[in-house]
Amino acid sequence: MFVSNWMKENPVTVTPDTLVIDAKKIMKDHGFRRLPVLDGKKLVGIVTLDNLREAQPSAATSLSIHELNYLLAKMTVADIMTKKVITCPPDITLEKAARLGTKHKIGALPVVDDGKLVGIITESDMYRAFLTMLGADKVPSTRITLGDFPKDQDAIIKVITILDELKLTLCSLAVVDDVPIYGRRQLIFRLCEVQTGQLEDKLVAAGYKVSSISPIQ
Repeated sequence: MFVSNWMKENPVTVTPDTLVIDAKKIMKDHGFRRLPVLDGKKLVGIVTLDNLREAQPSAATSLSIHELNYLLAKMTVADIMTKKVITCPPDITLEKAARLGTKHKIGALPVVDDGKLVGIITESDMYRAFLTMLGADKVPSTRITLGDFPKDQDAIIKVITILDELKLTLCSLAVVDDVPIYGRRQLIFRLCEVQTGQLEDKLVAAGYKVSSISPIQ
C-alpha cells in the first residue's frame, strides 16, 4: 500500500500572507488540523492548530484587549507557520511514511511529487489504511488471535488448510512479532463469516493457542 492510494489529493492550502484569523476559520469550517502553505506553487511551510494556539497572547500580557485584537488581526500565516516541512513522495509505502511521521513526531506529511504539492497524508488516513489491512472494515466478520505462534512458515499453511476444510474465507491475515506485553509472535486473522463452527476445536487440536475469537456484526 502506497501513500498515493490513501492521501487526500489537492489539499486546501493558504499563502504566507493569509491572515491568521482567516486560516483559523478555514480549519474550523472544514475540520482541518493543518494547512500547507504555498508561495506560488512552492511549498514554504505548514500551519497547524498548535501554531495557532501558540499565537494566542499570554494571560500575563500587559497589552489591552484592543491592542491584542489589533495585533491578532494583522498577524499572517508567515508569522507563525512551521517553515521546516517534512514531506514525502506519493510512491513510498505507508510503512515508510508512518516511520517518517513517528521519527519527527508529526501527524501529517504533505505529499510532494517533482516539487509540486499533490496531496497530504495524515495519521487519520493511516488509521483507515491500518483498519483496511486488518480487514476491520469488513462487517460482519470474526477476528481470531493465535498466541505463541511458531516461526515455522508451515504453521501458517496448516491454519489456512483448516480454514479450507471448514469452508471459511479469509478477509485478512497478519503476523505480529514481539507483542509488547508478551514479547511473542501472534497470528491475527479475520474471517468473512461470523459463524465459525468447529474452528476453535480444530485449531486447539492442531496445537495452536487460541487467545481470542471475536465476532463483529
